[in-house]
Amino acid sequence: MIAGVWQDPPAQRITFDEWARLFERVPTDLLDRYHYYRRDQEERDGLRPWSAYMFPPQTFAIYGCRHLMRLKYDNSLAALRLWGFVQNETERLFRARQLGRKVIATMGDLGAVPVIVNSFPGLVAFYPDCIWWMPFVMESNVLLDAAAELGIGDAACFSRAALGAFAKHAYFPDPELAIASTGVSCDDFSGVEQLAERFATEVLWVESPMRRETLNCYHCAGAKERTFDSQTEYDPGTLRFLVKEYERVLVRLERFAGYTITEQELRNGVRKANRVRRLTKLLRELAYGDGVLPAVEMMMVEFGCLHHYSDIDEWPEVLEHLLATAETRAARRERVVAEDALRVVWITPPADPLFLCYLEDQGARVVGTEYVINQSLEILDENKPPLEAVAESFMAASLTGSTRQRVASAIHQARRYDAEGVIVSGILGGSHCAMESRLIAEYIKAELDLPVLEFDVPPHGKEISRQIRTRIDAFLEMLTERR
Repeated sequence: MIAGVWQDPPAQRITFDEWARLFERVPTDLLDRYHYYRRDQEERDGLRPWSAYMFPPQTFAIYGCRHLMRLKYDNSLAALRLWGFVQNETERLFRARQLGRKVIATMGDLGAVPVIVNSFPGLVAFYPDCIWWMPFVMESNVLLDAAAELGIGDAACFSRAALGAFAKHAYFPDPELAIASTGVSCDDFSGVEQLAERFATEVLWVESPMRRETLNCYHCAGAKERTFDSQTEYDPGTLRFLVKEYERVLVRLERFAGYTITEQELRNGVRKANRVRRLTKLLRELAYGDGVLPAVEMMMVEFGCLHHYSDIDEWPEVLEHLLATAETRAARRERVVAEDALRVVWITPPADPLFLCYLEDQGARVVGTEYVINQSLEILDENKPPLEAVAESFMAASLTGSTRQRVASAIHQARRYDAEGVIVSGILGGSHCAMESRLIAEYIKAELDLPVLEFDVPPHGKEISRQIRTRIDAFLEMLTERR
């Protein structure tokens, strides 16, 4: 019950039409409580009516997100709020520019630089990288076609959609500054960044070093909290190099903002990021351990650690609401999937969220993930200098070290939640997927003796291809027979 005006129905997954009918029951006064950029509301009269983000799902479908009509959703008010907030991000970014905030594109590092950017008053960080699943959500090739016209075609992964978004000037404001990571980064997105440079007023390139393993390695176990209770091994010289790179970022941001930031403000930025990461950690434990939240919503929660969907203040409030719902369900032993559902760890995020819905429709549930964003889930060490804390968290990045290190977190989760199988969904055209998927499967089979299903997610469609549906069905049948 929320202030005596709303009681969530019994937990279940619902269709788009059921979501629309449920939304009609939510009192308007309750919907009006949820707004973005709340600080600006306090300073500017009349902003509040324009900053709401809770809208009927038909609104987002009409605006182009047609794929929403094919998914299934958690039926809690907190989940409806989650979807409204995420779908509202494009509007929020343009509104930020109108309010005098400076919008900065951060690219390639997935979770590190935004911690620094969001420590500054008046700066907003966002990731063009996350446009990569827009072709699926829109059921349209418009962004991929635009990228092809600029030189990146089907041979590259779906991250090329970000280049199309830059060219269209419609998915986010043209950034006055872009901070782009190079070095040990995704090969495909590195090409996207180089071509996108023409659309930003200025680009600052940041070198991401390889995480080298040594026999006498430094263990970043100084932090009291680690996302997977693991240790990331790296050479200490790598950390020092990355801190120097972040010092360059800090100098450029101060010049860009016309503002000299204090160490206390940077520490506050670290604490804000940690609030999100800790909430995400709690939600992961409840969702993957107790089955109280669906996989699609949880994927959105995990990716929110990257840049907080462009609102560092409101996103943790959304997570707090979702956590309260999850805790209530766990106390009542109320699940959104059957208690005897097959338990699967999912590696590499599916560009098409319909895959996660289909898995649950077929009687399975996700109990662990490795979505190539491990660095954004790591708890930052608040006892260390802020830039060192950010650099240290980046040392856990999924794709800057060996496959053995990356797969360790998946193995840990599989053991913790007694997984019965593992799915590796490669990204069609993604260079690291072509090189790594089979190796991941071999490590898991050797370590855990679990069945592994590998497939590439093809270009968008209104439904999952018959071939992949058959492979998923056969895989789940095999897991059932092994019980």
